Amino acid sequence: MNKLLVTSACSFVIILAVHVTLFFYPVVCCGANNDPCEKFHTSLFVDTNNRKMWLCQENRSVGEFGVALGRGGVDKRKRGDKKTPLGEYALGTPRPSDRFHTFIPVSYPTQEQVSNGYSGSAIGIHGPLRAFRRFGSMTTRYDWTSGCIAVGTDEDISGIAQWIKEQKVSKIFIQ
Repeated sequence: MNKLLVTSACSFVIILAVHVTLFFYPVVCCGANNDPCEKFHTSLFVDTNNRKMWLCQENRSVGEFGVALGRGGVDKRKRGDKKTPLGEYALGTPRPSDRFHTFIPVSYPTQEQVSNGYSGSAIGIHGPLRAFRRFGSMTTRYDWTSGCIAVGTDEDISGIAQWIKEQKVSKIFIQ
């Protein structure tokens, strides 16, 4: 019986050590703060590789959303390429949209991009296409926009628009 008790105690200690290691490893290895917003002040940040958008407030994430991007990929260069632009852009004032519930303009292309031959317009952040709004966040599983950034629900885009207005957010970073 003592041998069984010792074996159980050893197993417990090993399991405890594994749990403690897994809990503290990210803090020791990678730093305590892996917040995607840690260098974006108060703005929107889009990670195109992971198809996620964060509301960043004072370098901390206060909201996260799955997004659909342009069906042509990323790094927009010309009108009609159906790509989502990469870079830092000013945000316009959110406005109602008959097609997407709410549309938040993104100032693509910048003056520098225009001087480098980039073209296109009407890029923004918006909700789901009206015909597919009942599918909710499923609409962000595939990239379907003409270059915009789409969130899955009317509630999402309304909340984002309200947050932009309240926090006076003026920039979006798309990487």
